[in-house]
Amino acid sequence: MAIVKQSARQHVESALLTIAFGDPALYGTAENAIELPPGAEVVGGEIVVDTAFNSTTNTLTLGDVTTAARYANAVDLKTAARTALTLTGFLTTTTERFIQANLAYTGAAPTAGSVRIRVDYVVAGRALMAWGTGR
Repeated sequence: MAIVKQSARQHVESALLTIAFGDPALYGTAENAIELPPGAEVVGGEIVVDTAFNSTTNTLTLGDVTTAARYANAVDLKTAARTALTLTGFLTTTTERFIQANLAYTGAAPTAGSVRIRVDYVVAGRALMAWGTGR
């Protein structure tokens, strides 16, 4: 049996979100932050700390309703830096379509800090154009 070529092509889409120190409704609790369509696979992305948070410790965990740290686990927000997302090959479902952000701290509540999140994804079965001969 031969490999069946596919001519369908799609562009990588990106979702962007900036979270400032005062944005979380409740630190230490996961909140829906980025909604992806069902069938989406995260293929890249990053967490960029633009302004360091200033509590004793500050972390950001990214996951979903079933796996709290699917994409990032306790990323340090106290230093301006970039952290790549963890890529798992997971396809979102209708019940697991939100990426949840959980910001946590110890010590006094932060009074400064800003972090950007970029999530790059493709959607299974979606085609933007065709290229090549396909089958």
